Amino acid sequence: MANRFALGVLFVALYVVVSAAGEVYAASYFQQADVFVALLLSFAVVCLMFNLLARQEGGEAAVAKWSLLVFVALNVVTAISWIGLFIGLKYAEPAIVVAFMVALGPTATVWLNALIRRQGAPPASDIVVSVTIATIGSYMIWISASGNAGVEWGARSSFGIVLAIVAGLSLALTNILVKLLFDLGFSGRQVLAHRFYGTILLLLGLVDHSSIVPEISQHWFAIAAIGLSTIIVPLLLIQQGIRRVEPFTVNMVLSTAPIITFLFQYFDSRIVPSLHTFIGNALITAVAVGNIYLQYRRSA
Repeated sequence: MANRFALGVLFVALYVVVSAAGEVYAASYFQQADVFVALLLSFAVVCLMFNLLARQEGGEAAVAKWSLLVFVALNVVTAISWIGLFIGLKYAEPAIVVAFMVALGPTATVWLNALIRRQGAPPASDIVVSVTIATIGSYMIWISASGNAGVEWGARSSFGIVLAIVAGLSLALTNILVKLLFDLGFSGRQVLAHRFYGTILLLLGLVDHSSIVPEISQHWFAIAAIGLSTIIVPLLLIQQGIRRVEPFTVNMVLSTAPIITFLFQYFDSRIVPSLHTFIGNALITAVAVGNIYLQYRRSA
């Protein structure tokens, strides 16, 4: 049990590092490029790739009425969380966008897990940690609104943070739904094969179709790099992590993402290093790491 827990945490930690690097790069790229074209191409490739892998794997669990409803819900929240994340990255400081997402995640997951998976009231320690991280998230709101973030505050950045908050809540629900499908007998590849239809449909409605070919021909390498570093490789890693540990633990490891993202921001010249952002990110990371240790001791 302890080895399974440690391996699950390792997969999620690798997800954090790879996606943090990709998100900072994507935020810089999206300043002068079409967000929706890059995302449409990336998710289309992801959907095709995992459908092919799922077909090779075989043995898919039977799709009953309940599992179909879970897949529909997963498609909706996946579209909201991913598109909200990337638009947020375009308009606000990446470290704060990521902080908003992960600060809300643990608090929402505690109660969603108890409600959807019917596991009863969460442990008191989980509730205390969730409230603490949500409080630090409120401090991050003050950082942004008071102009102490690495990106200048304005209407666009406030819109980006609102989207990050919505994406954070959606991400918490996503982890619960994926775990629920695993409980119903679906594999990681099968879940990935069928979770992006809603995202692709939404992107087809948002994208300027006349810009698809020019955007791909001019920026194919950047689009491929963003797709691999922020979607394809991280998804493979996070699925393995979710399979091995509980959703709350996944969110705790994800809570280290802001500090990792903050460090990668030093490679982006448009972002001014902010001590306030660093303090907020460090606080979230410290609470998360402490709770991961408690989770490990509990599973040993």
